[in-house]
Amino acid sequence: MLQALFQTLFRKKRVEQELDDELAAYLEQATAENLRQGMAPEAAFQKARCDLGGIEQVKENVRAIRVGVSLDILIQDVRYAIRSLRKNPSFAAITILTLALGIGANTTIFSVVNGVLLKPLPYPNPDRLITLWETHPTWGPFLSVAPANFYDWRAQTTSFEKMAALDPYPDFILTGTGEPRRLAGAAITADFFSLLGVKMALGRNFRPTEDHVVVLTHSTWERYFGARATMVGSEVRLNDASYTVVGVLPPNFSLVSKASDFQARTRFDIWTNLGLTSPPAAWQRGTHPLYVYGRLKLGVPVEQARAELDHIADNLRRLYPDDNKDKGIVAVPLEEHAVANVRTALFTLLAAVAMVLLIGCANIANLLLTRAAGRQKEMALRAALGASLGRLVQQLLTESAVLATLGSGLGLAFTLWSVPTLARHLPADLPRLSDISVDGRVLMFTTFITLATGILFGLVPLVQSRGVKLNARGVSSGQSPLRSVLIVGQVSLALVLLAGAGLMTKSLRALLQVSPGFETAHILTARFSLPPRYANGNKFGTAAHREISVFQRELADRVRNIPGVKSLGFASHPPLAGTNNNWSFFIEGRPPHPPGVYDSTDYRPVTAGYFEAIGIPVKRGRPFEARDDEDHPLVVIVNETMARQFWPTENPVGKRLRFGDQNWRTIIGIVGDVHHEGLGIAPAPEMYVPWGQVPNVEVRPIIVVRSFNDPAGLTNSLRKAVADVDPEVPMDQIATMDQLVSGSVGESRFRSIAISLFALLALFMASIGLYGVMSYMVSQRTREFGIRMAVGASRGAVLRQVVGQGARLALIGVAGGLMITALLGRLIASLLYGVKPLDATTLAGVSILLAAVALFASYIPARRAANADPMDSLHYE
Repeated sequence: MLQALFQTLFRKKRVEQELDDELAAYLEQATAENLRQGMAPEAAFQKARCDLGGIEQVKENVRAIRVGVSLDILIQDVRYAIRSLRKNPSFAAITILTLALGIGANTTIFSVVNGVLLKPLPYPNPDRLITLWETHPTWGPFLSVAPANFYDWRAQTTSFEKMAALDPYPDFILTGTGEPRRLAGAAITADFFSLLGVKMALGRNFRPTEDHVVVLTHSTWERYFGARATMVGSEVRLNDASYTVVGVLPPNFSLVSKASDFQARTRFDIWTNLGLTSPPAAWQRGTHPLYVYGRLKLGVPVEQARAELDHIADNLRRLYPDDNKDKGIVAVPLEEHAVANVRTALFTLLAAVAMVLLIGCANIANLLLTRAAGRQKEMALRAALGASLGRLVQQLLTESAVLATLGSGLGLAFTLWSVPTLARHLPADLPRLSDISVDGRVLMFTTFITLATGILFGLVPLVQSRGVKLNARGVSSGQSPLRSVLIVGQVSLALVLLAGAGLMTKSLRALLQVSPGFETAHILTARFSLPPRYANGNKFGTAAHREISVFQRELADRVRNIPGVKSLGFASHPPLAGTNNNWSFFIEGRPPHPPGVYDSTDYRPVTAGYFEAIGIPVKRGRPFEARDDEDHPLVVIVNETMARQFWPTENPVGKRLRFGDQNWRTIIGIVGDVHHEGLGIAPAPEMYVPWGQVPNVEVRPIIVVRSFNDPAGLTNSLRKAVADVDPEVPMDQIATMDQLVSGSVGESRFRSIAISLFALLALFMASIGLYGVMSYMVSQRTREFGIRMAVGASRGAVLRQVVGQGARLALIGVAGGLMITALLGRLIASLLYGVKPLDATTLAGVSILLAAVALFASYIPARRAANADPMDSLHYE
């Protein structure tokens, strides 16, 4: 059987020759038999031919029962389809490119949505993982947790199998491996990894009572320790102390979270054991460094756990009113919390590419309809010569399948290139970036689209071919409204995408026009991580950390001598750096608040020269000076928002306030507001404190250097200056202020660019679709137009008629698109800044743009109609 199949497919000439030989032998044998019966030679041959029947019919019957004949016919159809496409390269190129771009863009964005939103979290039973937060009606719904509160939650809960905590703020300075390196650290309770279900690649997990032990991430193990298999049990030098490595995490481990949870820390390099006292000290209820995770017991629903947590919160409010007044506990599934800020944006992009794919499908259907109009004579002749409907169906479906295969193959190649490229340009704070890839689900999705579009593209010409009939003049075909419906749908969806792109672009422009409250040009920032010897044992109190001030002064003196430096200062939390701190305070002369109620403000330790270097204007009073140090009266500066909020009818300069250290501080100035969290977020109350007078430990100073020229050129000189002061201080997070501002709008920029590209693609495909429809109409009515001009119609009248028909389709599509935009506008309102979802200027602009492109697409075939030769039409008639 395989041999017969092989001969049918690959040895056709030989098989046909054998068939001819067999027929000739049969005729010869039958003729000889007739001769033996006494017939004349010519009559004997004729009778043998009549007995055999038509030779070609016999051949067809033999071919029909051969092994593999169906496959052979399919191969012939594929070859014919390829030849047909080669004869019309412009049609083939536009069709395949449209399909490729539609499928490629759709699968690329689906890959992102799949990796971020749809894939299960990379932990066992991820649906049982919960994030827990403190909540307060004034301070917000997602607040980090006090260690003492965490201790009580874990002790009193019965709904959770485990509850673990993470402190994301420890930093480690790695020495002994060359240049000192800052490693982003996290301190965790001993059961943190077991709660997530993470198994170590090497070594073991923490034990509850261990101290000075660390677990390395796989990348840290490879980058800094050469992936030594003997690393477990070895000692490393961190923060001038010895730590024992007890484990190495697997290479695929990542902590799923929002980047904003950990103040711009998107990954950790090293993990250490979090030592919580048992029972906790009283002060541990007033500080809130912890992020808490829980794993529900099997079968316990989230609602039951929330009810129990509400009861625990009630108890804590009653027992500790000073610290827990009005505080509650909120529990959110980890996979829901991690993507809460990006879900709307990603589904908006997915909807946009889905519209592009729909436009592409409609566009290709229109192109095939237009092509089918030129093949009506061919189809009619095939049918007249005996081709069955099934045979015509197979040929048309084969051609569509070839187009779909080529388009989807090119689309898949585009996806394989675009997914990793896009992942490198996605906003850095997008969660689960490492999970974005083209996987089996995306390939299945692509295959489904390919099959569905292949069938659609095959059936649409088939419907038209059934109306084909021969008449005295060749062919005729009934008019179908399908093409008009498709083009109206394309224009409507294109307008929706253009409107979305216009709104996003206008929103981004409005965002970039927001004054950040400081000058961004010619500023370089860099962070330093100071070793523990600068922290004075983390002692709390004003003037307890003079070594930090000494380091800053010595470094500032060296940096000022670098050519090109104009001014400089230090800050703990500069704008748009992704970090923040908030402190409560008391105003002198005001009545005390009830227990558990505090005034609070964002807290900014800075040095003299900072306001000048970054360009924050001093509105009233004076800036900090070098004399505002540990040995002089305590002072603070507030921003305008804080002044308005707490002294609405007074001048705060000269007023006093204090923190929990009981030391009164005098307000010496008011500075302008700064958009610290983002250009689209309103300024919050802020208080600036001279670095030398801060009561807490701030060992991660960030230098802000203003230069006369390109600030990036100062990097090497800055490194050398730091090494001259202290070679064990690492410097990282080097960025210009322009880069920080640009990064702060990265998500908005990405959305705007992506939807704009989709909108341009939709506009291109819609214009091609309209051009195809109008070309088809002109091809059907060319003789009519010629006759009309022969009897007196002007070319301008014909031109206006054709353009008018295209304009009517475009206007109907524009109207439909505006209605769809009005319905969907509220869904993207949360993604816009400074512009309304139904912005009249934007909608009018995109409507005019789309109408103009549609008129141009109609004008080209209209000119062809107007140039029809009346004499040709009269000769035809």
